[in-house]
Amino acid sequence: MTRLAVAAMLTLGAVLVGCFESFAEAPLGVLLPPRATRAYHACLFEAWIEDYCHGNAARWTATYDRVYPACVLANGGGRFRLPGRTWFNTDDYCWDAARHFR
Repeated sequence: MTRLAVAAMLTLGAVLVGCFESFAEAPLGVLLPPRATRAYHACLFEAWIEDYCHGNAARWTATYDRVYPACVLANGGGRFRLPGRTWFNTDDYCWDAARHFR
């Protein structure tokens, strides 16, 4: 009986340690529901496309006003605007937008 109790306690301890490792990045209660998570990922994707096109549309041979929108549409962006977002607040901007997503 003692061996069984020790084995059960060791197994329980290993399971609990494994569970807590998965929540190491975010405190409990801060995770987003599935719809808000999809909105967060869509916002990050849109921001990435806008930043990528902004960096690649400034060329000597082309007009920025034509190349930037074409780049955004060609890469699957342009579904929604991100007013107030900068390169330095993208994660916080998308996290707040996803938390208030309905």
